[in-house]
Amino acid sequence: MDFLSLFVKDFIIQLQSPTLAFLIGGMILAALGSELVIPESICTIIVFMLLTKIGLTGGIAIRNSNLLDMVLPMISAIIIGIIVVFIARYTLAKLPNVKVVDAIATGGLFGAVSGSTMAAGLTVLEEQNIQYEAWAGALYPFMDIPALVTAIVIANIYLNKKKKKSVAAQSIKEESLSKQPVAAGDYPAQQDYPSTRQEYRSQQQDPDDNRVKV
Repeated sequence: MDFLSLFVKDFIIQLQSPTLAFLIGGMILAALGSELVIPESICTIIVFMLLTKIGLTGGIAIRNSNLLDMVLPMISAIIIGIIVVFIARYTLAKLPNVKVVDAIATGGLFGAVSGSTMAAGLTVLEEQNIQYEAWAGALYPFMDIPALVTAIVIANIYLNKKKKKSVAAQSIKEESLSKQPVAAGDYPAQQDYPSTRQEYRSQQQDPDDNRVKV
């Protein structure tokens, strides 16, 4: 019961956070069919400020830290970014009405982890007083670039295979059609035409004429 009460209490506290409040508010507005649109200039300024904060904080932290301590986290970030794309390729693409290319693109976006998502995650950690390395924001490009490149490569491979299969199927179809016998009209494919004058005259004779005359 103590665990459940703590969970409910913490969940209510999380609902009061600005990040989650904006998320829930946007979902409610979308469900109600609201046409509220935030100006693009405001979104650009907010994203620019978030990326500036992440970049400056991560750059200063890298300068003051040991690079050997970042090797393993960097490798892990690269692997995770690539794995997310493959997971989307072989799970999300299997769902009905989901195109393979769209699934790969979605996996690339999730594996890339946008700057706003990174900033929101770091903000939540700070609000919860959870300690993390100051250079954690610098791991963002190590997930972003491999995920996007992997998604592009996998999508191109899939499209090329699909194109080759369609071309092969078309060629097989054309080959099968070319092998089918074609007859003009309703006449049989081969006619028993007489080759000599004598054969022609014998075919034209009445059957009664073929009787043996004594």
